[in-house]
Amino acid sequence: MKYTTEEALKEIQRRGNRIRRRHDLKVTYALTASTITSFIALMIVISAFSATAVSDEQSVYGSFILPKEAGGFVLSAVIGFALGVTITFTIRHYQEIRSKRASSGDK
Repeated sequence: MKYTTEEALKEIQRRGNRIRRRHDLKVTYALTASTITSFIALMIVISAFSATAVSDEQSVYGSFILPKEAGGFVLSAVIGFALGVTITFTIRHYQEIRSKRASSGDK
């Protein structure tokens, strides 16, 4: 036999830790890429709607305090908020899974 039982368990744990680290890096890269993509998309939306002129005319859509051209800014804010919430919940879910895995002794 090549390994003792203790050496075999250490090797299994070492390989498991390496696999987990690789997985964690992949998740981190995916979350980073989605955050950067969301930021770029948000900047594109904001720049597309920022070129419109502001008028004092009221519209029936949205608030009467805001001019009708401000709808693009409101839309981009809502989209940014929704993306932020989605990314936040994804990260929290991932962290809960990691903490459950760590507390179960599966390091």
